[in-house]
Amino acid sequence: MFEFKGLNVLDSKSYSIVVEDGIITSLTECHDAPKGSFFCPGGLIDTQVNGCLGYNYTGEDLSVDQVRQICMELARHGTLQHFATIITSPKERILKSLDTLVRAIEEDDFVRRSITGIHIEGNFISRLDGPRGAHNLSYVRDASIEEFDLWYEHSKGYLKYITIGAESNGAEALIRHAVKKGVVVSIGHTGATREQIDKAAEAGATASTHLGNGVFAKLDRFENPIWPQLRNQKFTVGLIADGDHVTPDLVWVISRCKDSDHIILVSDLHHCAGLEPGRRMDGPLEIEIFKDAAVRVAGTPYLAGAGVHLLRCTYNYARFSQTDPVQAFKLSTINPIRKYNLDPERAVLKVGKKAEFIAFKETDKGYDLQAVYADGKNVL
Repeated sequence: MFEFKGLNVLDSKSYSIVVEDGIITSLTECHDAPKGSFFCPGGLIDTQVNGCLGYNYTGEDLSVDQVRQICMELARHGTLQHFATIITSPKERILKSLDTLVRAIEEDDFVRRSITGIHIEGNFISRLDGPRGAHNLSYVRDASIEEFDLWYEHSKGYLKYITIGAESNGAEALIRHAVKKGVVVSIGHTGATREQIDKAAEAGATASTHLGNGVFAKLDRFENPIWPQLRNQKFTVGLIADGDHVTPDLVWVISRCKDSDHIILVSDLHHCAGLEPGRRMDGPLEIEIFKDAAVRVAGTPYLAGAGVHLLRCTYNYARFSQTDPVQAFKLSTINPIRKYNLDPERAVLKVGKKAEFIAFKETDKGYDLQAVYADGKNVL
């Protein structure tokens, strides 16, 4: 039996909750919950995960077992739903990853409840150093409706959004086509002009991928790809608040430029997240994992991904933006549910329902997870 009293970060009310044999048997409002005790129904939702523990969603050897291991590791850190992200790669590699992911979802109930979407980041991005980030230049190509249709077919309905550069040849036509299919188009890894970004928005793009990253290391103070994406109030901004990808000051600025309905926190977790610090080869690319969990292209200032899970990013966002932690959790739960039409019932606790929530307490270092219930089982 598990008993916990805390504030529900999704409705700002305190409850006493009891779980027996994986089922919620009691849920009552209370007024004596300890200060700093919280729970989050449905857990966190991370819409940009590349993998972890050395298992790569774009890896040549991706297997169903590896997919499950990634899902379990994310759950242990409070992320109970995520979008598997496939990055710029040969056409055949992307299709193979899609096939493996769909097979894992269909064969494993835990994976099915964990991976509620797929995100393809590339190949239709900037070819320029800086905006391209760690993506392999040899695989970058013009936007292609034909290739998108193959992704869509192989994903069997799980393709939720794609990231493209607004300057990619054929971008506007692809955006219009993808949106008609119900797929969100996000602008990212771009060195586009204001005019190109505005045209992408007119064509139907409604999101920005990890805004502040995937741009030139040095920007013109007035003409750069960030300002038009901040200005466009239809754009929902993906934001990595790990303290490394963007500065606390920029997090604060974004939190003031965008209302709380138009920011989604993501981790951009690198597939080497969770491994020991040091240098290692990632295909043809050498990366370095630092003690603070940052993952960079070795010998360069360019980030290759992140090593910090979404729960930490959520707490960081609250601190950097000077926002109440309860409000910050909206950005990693309710907002992705709304943006990507995910199941809202998973974020609701009811007596008689299988337990699915995370319980945690604030500490001087941020938080301490007390329980992580996924489909009625405590996986912590």
